[in-house]
Amino acid sequence: MKRVGVSERFLRMKTLYLNMNEKNLLKLMFELGTLSRTPRTGPYHVGITNHETSAAHSFRTSVLAYFIANEEGADVNKVLKMCLVHDFPETRLLNQTFIQGEFYSVEDKLNKVLSKQLRNLKGSDELQKIFEELRKGKSKEAQVVQDANILEALVEAKEYIQQGIEIMKRWFLDKKKELRTATAKKIFDVLEKETIYWWEE
Repeated sequence: MKRVGVSERFLRMKTLYLNMNEKNLLKLMFELGTLSRTPRTGPYHVGITNHETSAAHSFRTSVLAYFIANEEGADVNKVLKMCLVHDFPETRLLNQTFIQGEFYSVEDKLNKVLSKQLRNLKGSDELQKIFEELRKGKSKEAQVVQDANILEALVEAKEYIQQGIEIMKRWFLDKKKELRTATAKKIFDVLEKETIYWWEE
């Protein structure tokens, strides 16, 4: 039997590690793909069955957060990374509403899920730290993303209101009190009066 030298064994182990890294990245891609097929759960409670997915929500949240961050002087790079990762755990835990929250909580499981999703991926430590910062909600960047998350849900609600689904007006009740940045509060005030007809000047 041919003896394998130390350098050759190291090369094999390195190749195996790299392949594992690539496999884990692809597994994450397939897993995140489910978010494009996972509906947000809130509107279900009022009888809406054809509504936006978690992926669509994350996209518009990111756009809102980008512009709010610029207005608020927040670190845009960090804000966008927070937006990127903030809904990753929903692939396994789904989007929890206040109704479900009365009976069980997923808060203690979020970091565990994210850790499994990002295992052996370069840059994962940074994303996990950013995710934890977002959950604490103390930094300016975290507050920007949390505000954008709320506003995006209200943008969706506005779309339904103008389609005649009046019950979605309840989404706006007391929401302004939850917003923490001045920019988000201004957007809220305009959104209440604005129409969805974006093509009209």
